[in-house]
Amino acid sequence: MLTKLTGYAWSLIEVIFLVVALCVLLGLLVGSGAGYISTVTANTVDLLQKIPSGTLLGIVLIVFLYKYFKSKA
Repeated sequence: MLTKLTGYAWSLIEVIFLVVALCVLLGLLVGSGAGYISTVTANTVDLLQKIPSGTLLGIVLIVFLYKYFKSKA
């Protein structure tokens, strides 16, 4: 049960990440007249600028190590 829940949670996180990435890419292509997409792009850029680079690097490393060791097991 916990394994299924974890799988669903990771799937949800991946979908949310893909939606945000798609909005950022569409924001780059469409420009400032995109409405909702430009709002998501502005919020994403604002969030990434407020997070210290060391924290962001730590999160990326933790996720990478988790996936790496999980694939080895």
